[in-house]
Amino acid sequence: MLTVLDDLTLDVAKGEFVAVRGESGAGKTTLLNILGTMLSPDRGSYHLDGQLVTPDKLSEIRNKKVGMVFQDHRLMPQFTVMQNILLPLLAEKDATTFDEVQRAERLLAFMDIADLRESMVTTLSGGEKTRVAICRALINQPSLLLADEPTGQLDARNARIIAELFGKVNRELQTTIVMVTHSEEMTKAAQKTYVLENGKLRV
Repeated sequence: MLTVLDDLTLDVAKGEFVAVRGESGAGKTTLLNILGTMLSPDRGSYHLDGQLVTPDKLSEIRNKKVGMVFQDHRLMPQFTVMQNILLPLLAEKDATTFDEVQRAERLLAFMDIADLRESMVTTLSGGEKTRVAICRALINQPSLLLADEPTGQLDARNARIIAELFGKVNRELQTTIVMVTHSEEMTKAAQKTYVLENGKLRV
């Protein structure tokens, strides 16, 4: 049996911004998928907001407590920017409320893309798509924001801008963030950086 993560312990305080670096294949995405409740560990336990994450709670936690930003954005090309941001709210109901739309408007302004509200996501640049993906990940006001190589497809200038935006989300929205990245630029925005190597974390 292949061991990807070996006797690994990660403690993240509320409001903390943690970056995890490591070579390709080190297990960074596996770690993120466990934190995002898309995978369950073979052994050990995972606590979020002080509560044990159990198999029967995975989808509820994933929908309500965790926001995820993927390297490839995973935006729906047939929808506008606003529609993409509101999508997570429609997982368990048919329509969004006025307050939820207002929350989306505030996130768009916070990310400095309010003017893109009605744009189709297919017309956006890579950096703009990343901002939309961050807004979508935050729309449910998650306890934990996870980011998987969010600047992997961006040039150096846009990567710096996105790094600054994640720092802003952490500072001003008090959002707890765990990010996996190859980028040293991204780790500068974090308060703590770990390296994942041979299935273990080191500072």
